[in-house]
Amino acid sequence: MFHAFVKVMLVSICFGFLPLKIYAVPTSEGTTPGLMAYLEGLDDLSQGQFPEAVAALSRALEASGDDPDYVLSRGIAETLAEQFQPAMKDFKRYQKLGGKGREAELWTYIAEAMSGTVIPEHSTQGPRSSQGREEEFEGYQEEQGFGIPGHMIQGRDDYPTAYASFVYYEMANSYGKARRSGGNIKTGPIRENMIKAGLWFAKRFLKRPDLAPAHFARAKQLHEAKQFDAALREIGFARAAYPDDPDVLYISANSWLSLGRPATARREFTLSLTYRTNFAAAYLGRAMAAAQWGDAKRSRTDLEIAAKLDASSTKKSRSSIEAELKKQHADGTPDKLLTALDQAAQTGAPLDQLIDLASKVHKTMGEKRLRYDETYQDKLRILEDAVRAHPKNPDDLASLAEYMLSESDNRGESVEPRRETLFYRWQESAEKERLRAIEILDRALALSPKHVKATIQKAIALSMLRRYDQAEQLADEALKSAGNNPDALRLYAKFRSMRANQYSAEASSLRQTRCTSSTSTETRYDGVYEITTTTCYPPSPADLNRADQLDTAATGLREKARAAMEAAIKAARGTVDRYLIQSDLHIWSGNYDAAQQTLMDAVKLYPESLDAQDALVDLYAKTGQNVKAEEQQSVARQMIHTTAAPMLRLAWDQITKTAWQGARARLTAARQIDPVDARIPAYLGVVMEEEGKTKESIAAFWVALALEEARLCLDEPSANNGTFLTRNPLDFGLAIQSRFHLAHLFEPAKKQKEGLDLYLASLRYEPRMQPCWESWQMFTAMLPDQEPEKGAEMIAPVNAATLIAEAYLRAGKLFASMGKQDKAIEQFSAAARLGPQRMAGIPMVGNAQGDTNFGGLAGAPAAEASLYLAQSLLAKGDTEGASRALYEIGRTIPEHLRNDLNQLNMAIAQVSTQQQQQQDPYEGMSPEQRSSADLQYRQNRERQRTAIQRLMPKAKVIPELVGVWEMSPDNKFLPLKKTLTIESNANFTILSQGEGSTRRGKMDVPQARNMTQRGLDSAEGQMTMYDESGSVSTLWYEFIDRNRMRITDLDGTKYEARRIR
Repeated sequence: MFHAFVKVMLVSICFGFLPLKIYAVPTSEGTTPGLMAYLEGLDDLSQGQFPEAVAALSRALEASGDDPDYVLSRGIAETLAEQFQPAMKDFKRYQKLGGKGREAELWTYIAEAMSGTVIPEHSTQGPRSSQGREEEFEGYQEEQGFGIPGHMIQGRDDYPTAYASFVYYEMANSYGKARRSGGNIKTGPIRENMIKAGLWFAKRFLKRPDLAPAHFARAKQLHEAKQFDAALREIGFARAAYPDDPDVLYISANSWLSLGRPATARREFTLSLTYRTNFAAAYLGRAMAAAQWGDAKRSRTDLEIAAKLDASSTKKSRSSIEAELKKQHADGTPDKLLTALDQAAQTGAPLDQLIDLASKVHKTMGEKRLRYDETYQDKLRILEDAVRAHPKNPDDLASLAEYMLSESDNRGESVEPRRETLFYRWQESAEKERLRAIEILDRALALSPKHVKATIQKAIALSMLRRYDQAEQLADEALKSAGNNPDALRLYAKFRSMRANQYSAEASSLRQTRCTSSTSTETRYDGVYEITTTTCYPPSPADLNRADQLDTAATGLREKARAAMEAAIKAARGTVDRYLIQSDLHIWSGNYDAAQQTLMDAVKLYPESLDAQDALVDLYAKTGQNVKAEEQQSVARQMIHTTAAPMLRLAWDQITKTAWQGARARLTAARQIDPVDARIPAYLGVVMEEEGKTKESIAAFWVALALEEARLCLDEPSANNGTFLTRNPLDFGLAIQSRFHLAHLFEPAKKQKEGLDLYLASLRYEPRMQPCWESWQMFTAMLPDQEPEKGAEMIAPVNAATLIAEAYLRAGKLFASMGKQDKAIEQFSAAARLGPQRMAGIPMVGNAQGDTNFGGLAGAPAAEASLYLAQSLLAKGDTEGASRALYEIGRTIPEHLRNDLNQLNMAIAQVSTQQQQQQDPYEGMSPEQRSSADLQYRQNRERQRTAIQRLMPKAKVIPELVGVWEMSPDNKFLPLKKTLTIESNANFTILSQGEGSTRRGKMDVPQARNMTQRGLDSAEGQMTMYDESGSVSTLWYEFIDRNRMRITDLDGTKYEARRIR
């Protein structure tokens, strides 16, 4: 029983959450007895307690009637409890009840594969008799084979591809095969797969919105009981329904803080405070999280805010927070500490010392760092405090809504090619924030129906939501009622400018050629190729017509707004809006130089205006001044968020162009902005390596590694006893890549042990990655020295499985170079297991959206390791193992190894044939059959020997063949090196060096064909060998010159023979 519990625990931990049995769950508002029974049933499913799940789900149906989801869940529980007939009935019932999606049909196929019966609708063969089983499986048929349509595995919005692939191919098929062959279906891998299938299904359905109150009640209970990891599991389900609930977010944040993850907790506390800006407990939690990073400024600011909201709680917490600040305090400045870190790296200080210095850099930078999520939340608090202080003041409500609208287009960054924008703050959706702003504006308008600012801000919000007619009406009404009010003119002009620009942007988009790409593989005579088909669609006549209409509308809006905007310019004297409106007018007139100068004046006079900064960045980008756009972006970002991203993008571009001096200048500027961004020394390491400055490059990568390790250590428990909470694989990408580069740089110095230690250390990140880590695209491991693959124009990230496989591969190569072959094979085997071997016998399935069951397969490193593994297995005579190791690696094998792969496949086939010939020919026969067959064989051999003895005296060889020849196969993977001795009396001897066997007899060689006047050039012929044992064999030969010839064996093996005597 204990072993079964351990297996459930292991599968659950691997799959992302701990099993949890709640004995007394408080009934939450909105839940019913039926719903609670349903939740209990899903809990049982997630723990592998399938009969108990069936009972609980049956109670749920009794209490709640005919809920299709309850029926589906019970059917799945019945399938996993091996109650197949009731399961199939439930799946059919689900469909009759109007259940949506294909999951019931998917599990019908699963139940068929497991039980050995097929419903009539799925039958593809004629019915077979099932007498004696009618009562047990009424209406079902036994089938000889089972299958499933490919489209049922393809994921849609009802379930993902990987889920369908696993439950059918890995769980159901394995169970069915074991059942039919009498294998073990109660324990071992099959039972573990069944537990995982139940867990996967339950995890998906536990996110139902109507279960969220119960999850939240559990989370609060577990949080109070200090079971923080279990609380996080429940919060994860509740957040699916309540993503912006401050109480839910607070429990998440405080759980992370209690588990020793202060950086993670700080982000969660900020999110909770964004949705409730007067949440005293969240301020105290963030104060402690900031204190653990040594950020006294943030910590004490939050303490003061909390004191105003809850003086008693703040007083209790202040001493512990101050003590933590004292503990984490680091003397010095980020620049000086980073210089010390550089010097330590250059002098070869140990990594622990470097990490300690890097931690101090992080801590001292903490007070200086701006975080946009906190900047945004601070501003919201100030504006909401004003509303709370003056709830009847429409001006405060309008200002709050104005800020929310202005920041609803979220801000973010991206450096690495192909990477999506990483937003600085979490946002459920821009639309939801704009709708909330409208609600606030409606409150303002309820207090003052003709409030100009609120009216025009609502028009702006409606325009952002594409409710253009309503927006136009509101804006015009506001201007009409406001007359020549300067603020009204300014806001109206801003609205008109935005509307016209919206139309122009949409028109420009319609005129662009749209391209879509699809990639597939094709197997050709010379290899497997990846084919990318790109189809471009020029704008259709309808698109162009619509674009013309939008341009006409934009022109009309501008003409209509021009007078108002010119009046607004006069009214907006002394404000930044004057410059913004003037620049728009210049742009409308096509005078981009004047617009640029106007915006440059704006940022000079009003450097703190984000609107002016952003407008100048957009204008630079629009006019093709990309470098200036990045430089201005760098200036603008530092007002709200500390980031070196714009400088890093410029540095990346310079590095790819080999502009080393320019790249160093950009990296120096980036370092001044954000000293703790580990990408900066990593990029510098690339530059130094390309310039041949190996020592400086090594030091730079040590700094990058130390900064990354310090960042991770500061967000981990101080005493983890070797265990870690799992985290996003992206957190480890740059650290792994830095170790790879360091190991590579050690190679010329023959520092094999140091390189090996770095690769093995990279592998220690794998257990710290969150479940399903293999398929994550590792953008953080991308550096600008990487080259595009297979003719691509831009580099792409590898997945996490490929990165880890590369660490195993490189470690294996170093073990091999050190003569530790067994260790090398262990590493190659581990890398190979991350490749196509994992899907042996499972079709690769995907859909147009990129949802596949093979996204987690490692690429080229796993293929290369599989080649080396197969080579070693072949050398041991294990042809079956070698063949399995090569499964599907042709898709990703590096091109320089493709010929080796072809040779190895041929070698496996030849050795396998030889092994079959050497097998006992009487295997599987009865003693009587064996005796008869052996007698027949000996009689045949005796007749053959008699015939050969008559031919032997007539055997003769041409003089040019007489001598001792060393025969080497042209396939380097074949252990078939031989020595052939031919005597003038036609005697021959063949010594197989690998096997140690010897053949002797007579050789008969007629006159060589194609003998030329120059001698043996192109002379060829046939050697017939009469073995003393009575067998006859043939070799074909072709002379290259007097001392070399090509020999081909009957099985197709080619040799190069060299005369040694």
